[in-house]
Amino acid sequence: MVLDPSISGLLALLCAVALTNIKVHGIPRPVILGVAVIAGCVLALQLHSWLWLQRPISFGYSIHALRVVVLQWGLVIAAYYFIERSARRAAELREAELERHRIEAQILEARLQVLQAQVEPHFLFNTLAHVQRLYQTNPTRGRSMLDSFCGYLRAALPRMRDNRSTLGREVGLARAYLDTQQIRMGRRLRFGITVPDEFLAADFPPMMLLSLVENAIKHGLNPRRDGGSIRIVAASDDGVLRVMVADTGAGFSKVELGVGDGIGLSNIRSRLAALYGGRARLSLSSNAPHGVFAAINVPLRVDRSGATAGEREQVRQTAADSHPIGTAA
Repeated sequence: MVLDPSISGLLALLCAVALTNIKVHGIPRPVILGVAVIAGCVLALQLHSWLWLQRPISFGYSIHALRVVVLQWGLVIAAYYFIERSARRAAELREAELERHRIEAQILEARLQVLQAQVEPHFLFNTLAHVQRLYQTNPTRGRSMLDSFCGYLRAALPRMRDNRSTLGREVGLARAYLDTQQIRMGRRLRFGITVPDEFLAADFPPMMLLSLVENAIKHGLNPRRDGGSIRIVAASDDGVLRVMVADTGAGFSKVELGVGDGIGLSNIRSRLAALYGGRARLSLSSNAPHGVFAAINVPLRVDRSGATAGEREQVRQTAADSHPIGTAA
């Protein structure tokens, strides 16, 4: 009786599967595979001897069986080895790619925190300086502005370190900031906000809208003796949320419009690139007859839980209380 080569081959393949998953330092995997083939054949010979022949087998018969297995199953086992090695390397590459993404996410998180830490003191110190000047000239208005500023901080500080926010929250923060600045500027500041309810729950990066509003006051309205107006508008187009801040202030030069001005705009561009890559952008243009039109475009993603009733009411109240562009307060 001749040993069935298929039995030897299958046992050799089984041994190859078992042994190639064993990591032995200093021994190449092809050597382990060769040992697996021989071990499988020897095991098949022993099974054949015990189960079918019920007697020991000769050395010549063993050599013949080994030759049959090597010739008929060598290519199959070699193919298995290369397929298994390719799959293992692909899994290692996937794991390395996932680890790279995890590291990049950690770096991005640290970078965003540094950038946002630059924005926060910039706004806080400016406002405190305004309060200090008001206390020197008009203590009553200074106290009123400080109360408004404290109300803003109570709402803003818990979220300043968040990497995510909603447009409704950011509009509320911008409104609180404008209220504070209106105490300082009086009739020199007029503002209006037009944000449909459907966009209040949309994802929007924190502190960016506030930076645009602050920039409009600092570079647009402050240099003008009669100040000006600021309007915040939100709209969407083909899956893109567009949040615009238009002012009737001093405006930028053509060079400034091309590169932006100040740490606020620079941080907005850096954070948009870090968060969205090429899917988001900040654009600046002239707002005729004078002023600046700034717009942030981000992918439109709406939180399924929706905006809170407080956020919706705050925006409606803002629209009712604010003064139309071009009119006096």
